[in-house]
Amino acid sequence: MQNQTDIWSAFQNGAGNLTTAQNLPVTWSPKTNIGWKVELTGYGQSAPVVWKSLVLVTSILGANKEQNVVSAYDVKSGKLRWQQKFASSMPKPAHDLISRAPATPCVDKAGIYAFFESGDFYALTHTGAMRWQRDIGKDYGKPKNIYGLGTSPVQNQSDLFLLIEDENPSYLLRIDKNTGRTLWKADREPRTSYSTPILTSMGGKEVLVLSSTGVVQAYETSTGARIWSLDGFSGNKIPTPGIGNDLIFTGAAAAERGGGPSKYSPTESNCCLRLMMSNGKPDVEIVWKSTKASCGMMGPQFYQGYVYYVNATGVLFCLDAKTGTEQYSERIGDQCWAQAVCNGNRLYLFGKKGTTTVVEAGPKFRKLATNVLWDEASPPLPRVPTNAPPPGADGAARGLPGGPHDPTLCGVAVAHHSLFLRVATHLYCVR
Repeated sequence: MQNQTDIWSAFQNGAGNLTTAQNLPVTWSPKTNIGWKVELTGYGQSAPVVWKSLVLVTSILGANKEQNVVSAYDVKSGKLRWQQKFASSMPKPAHDLISRAPATPCVDKAGIYAFFESGDFYALTHTGAMRWQRDIGKDYGKPKNIYGLGTSPVQNQSDLFLLIEDENPSYLLRIDKNTGRTLWKADREPRTSYSTPILTSMGGKEVLVLSSTGVVQAYETSTGARIWSLDGFSGNKIPTPGIGNDLIFTGAAAAERGGGPSKYSPTESNCCLRLMMSNGKPDVEIVWKSTKASCGMMGPQFYQGYVYYVNATGVLFCLDAKTGTEQYSERIGDQCWAQAVCNGNRLYLFGKKGTTTVVEAGPKFRKLATNVLWDEASPPLPRVPTNAPPPGADGAARGLPGGPHDPTLCGVAVAHHSLFLRVATHLYCVR
């Protein structure tokens, strides 16, 4: 995690979704505590990142995702500072059942690293100049996943890590930040998962832990070697794991299955793993399995000794991180696509439909605020071309509830004592 209050470096701020920002707003409305609001170019499901005076976001443009877009906005005013548009190497009809710029970029002192589901990867400076670009699909095969890719790149000081999960052979890459060159490639079994790995350490060595359909695994970052693997999970293809010191919290949707033979039900697949050394080698053990708590899109959130889950029907669960004992379960009204943010004694929970619930951190449920981002009479509707999803196998029409004109709060960044909330086609600054 970056400790500076003017940086939010990657998806979940590099694992943990914690912030040292002070004086974050607790309450807001469409008419109060909104610093600025801008309509974005195109459509996107990624979270913003922040580097000092810049808020950076990615999006796709066109009814067939013809262009990949990287935009930089001024933190204070929301003014567009620069924008780059690139021709996609894999145009594909855009609709509400396929990923649309879902990968949150990484940012560091050298610039921004933006990956798109087309397989295109760009490294730009803080002024938008090109440093390098790659077509990952050209190198290793274009993805065939009918729902697109959903993972975000992960970074350490020198390199990027990218997990590609697909019906084609899947793989994990380590990429040099300076050149874009692949340093190693770890081949994996074909899967269709959408979670992002998390970076941690075991026995003094840096490792990546990932939760992918049916399995939870760890890789040594220096070599790409798989150092342990647990199988038998179900429903864990979307939520990114949570992390708390030597504990890893896996997430799974109770309504989903998949991943081959399962030892654990989708609910039990929401569990706690302890990272450990056994006979001098990295190992892992299951500490507890959930009996009721489960995830929707948002992964488990660890904070101050407790772990929080929000399921697909908008129920918030608080569990003791060490024992799995349920402290409470309370309905907050909506499922969360964006990951929660922890700050001081507060937990911010960003509902998909734009309502943020702020609760007091700890074992007793206390709601501090319910904040609406837009008026129902004037929602931030997409004004971008889209397509109807292809019909199902039975010929019936398909689509998400609300369809393409249902605004969705997708991601959040926290910096400058402000919340930057990304709706698919808009960006809000709450301060």
